[in-house]
Amino acid sequence: MSDKKTDHRVRYTKMVIKESLLKLLTEQSINKITVTDICREANINRNTFYSHYANQFELLAMIENDLYEEIKQLGISSSNPQKLSYELCKYIKANKTICEVLFSEHGDKELLERILYISHDLTIERWKQELKYYDPQLFESWYTFAAHGSIAIIKKWVSSGLKESPGKVAAFIDKATEAVSKAFYAEEI
Repeated sequence: MSDKKTDHRVRYTKMVIKESLLKLLTEQSINKITVTDICREANINRNTFYSHYANQFELLAMIENDLYEEIKQLGISSSNPQKLSYELCKYIKANKTICEVLFSEHGDKELLERILYISHDLTIERWKQELKYYDPQLFESWYTFAAHGSIAIIKKWVSSGLKESPGKVAAFIDKATEAVSKAFYAEEI
């Protein structure tokens, strides 16, 4: 019984620490946030913080990696890039608070790019099957273009408060990607 109580307290403490950092990130970048700031916000002492995390950067990295791994599971379970864009947008909407912080100017600039590259191999493989030719360099450039366009749309959607439905945003991303792709389907470059 004592172990369950301890586990619950540890989970609760980690949750409060994470939420405190996320709250602070709405106001300033990670470089300006100190462990003392997090402890003050979480109403804990520094020893408690250090019993779980080395510093604020490790804490942020763990939050980002947890988010990345959850989204990666969506990608693994999806065999269709269009379905993945919808699942990603649905996930972002369902986890609005954390995504607004992590995809903001105070978050990691490369996190969303890492997330969108989850579907890289799946998409490249689909293109290989659909096209008569295969040019690895061209396909990489094509994917980079599509991914960065998707990143821009998602960032805009998140920064404007996620007002549109996930389906509408995903449909736009898919339609824009498909429109660009038609040129590649039509002729060899």
